[in-house]
Amino acid sequence: MNRIQKIFSFGLISLVPQMVFSFDLASSNFKGVLEEVGSVISILIPILSGIALIYFFWGLSKFILNSSKPEDIKKGREYMLWGILVLFILFTFQTIIGLVSNELEIGGKTPAIPALKTNIQ
Repeated sequence: MNRIQKIFSFGLISLVPQMVFSFDLASSNFKGVLEEVGSVISILIPILSGIALIYFFWGLSKFILNSSKPEDIKKGREYMLWGILVLFILFTFQTIIGLVSNELEIGGKTPAIPALKTNIQ
């Protein structure tokens, strides 16, 4: 693992205790626990997507700027591939979570058109 991957892994692992202790399992039901997990996931997915996008562009810059060195071209191509793969996995995961939460009616739903209060009778 290179240095960036070690820092990223340490950052994710250091968030685990905070996520575990933020759950109030004693006074909640299964739906409440799923909503808490969903809220944590909804916070993490955009952060991880941003990191994967930066990782992709890092590989793109290595690919373009070091076009005379075959080993750097290969390394840049690998960075781009991993960035795209992680983005695909995150967006697929987010879609599956959204479909399951809509099917189980978990999470807040906002109406498409909010009702306006009027005095017309």
